Amino acid sequence: MRKCADGAAACRATSSGTSCGPTEAPAVDTWKDDFDGTALDESKWEQFSFEGGSGGVLKVEKGQLKIRAVSLSRSGVRTKDAFTSDRYIVEATVSKVGPAMPDPGASGAPIGNAILTLLFDTSGRNRMEWIFTSEGTFEAWYVSDGRGERLDNRKLYSKEKTPVLGIVRRGDEFFFMLNGEPGVKTTMRGVPRTFHVMLYGYGSSQNEWDSVLIRTAKAE
Repeated sequence: MRKCADGAAACRATSSGTSCGPTEAPAVDTWKDDFDGTALDESKWEQFSFEGGSGGVLKVEKGQLKIRAVSLSRSGVRTKDAFTSDRYIVEATVSKVGPAMPDPGASGAPIGNAILTLLFDTSGRNRMEWIFTSEGTFEAWYVSDGRGERLDNRKLYSKEKTPVLGIVRRGDEFFFMLNGEPGVKTTMRGVPRTFHVMLYGYGSSQNEWDSVLIRTAKAE
């Protein structure tokens, strides 16, 4: 059997969840936004910041959500709905990620990033993040009570310019996905079942998004 990047068994995201071997897919509820309007759909999203100042640029244009916040902030959009399940797949397609704005007197622009986040509270102190940087690297993080733990091997890289980022949960197992293939697999107990989805880039990172898809297993 083909192995994942971290040595786990082959695992693929599907339209109804994720499959690692011959398992029966559960019935699911689906939430989706293709950003195909002329403004942010306020029935689905709200502007949200949990660190630093607000401001910057946030707009929907030509089928894309475009965000560039301000320096040293964690500001973007959060789903109005909260989702509750211990089996789900969250996917977000990045259309562009660019460097942050240079600091005054700096010789170059800082690395930018696009961040798919699961928020487990309203303060940002408990969250899970799958980060794609403007250099083509990836980082997986889990933050509990404000203390961050990096979960990847610091070697994840892709030449893909418009990746589909995914976070998949199956009970206590979590998969950080790239274009439907796993980059990181980890087991964590005690992770809250209820979450909001947030899209942002740290500081003034240029981050643009094509779509978001959330599938949660229906309660039996």
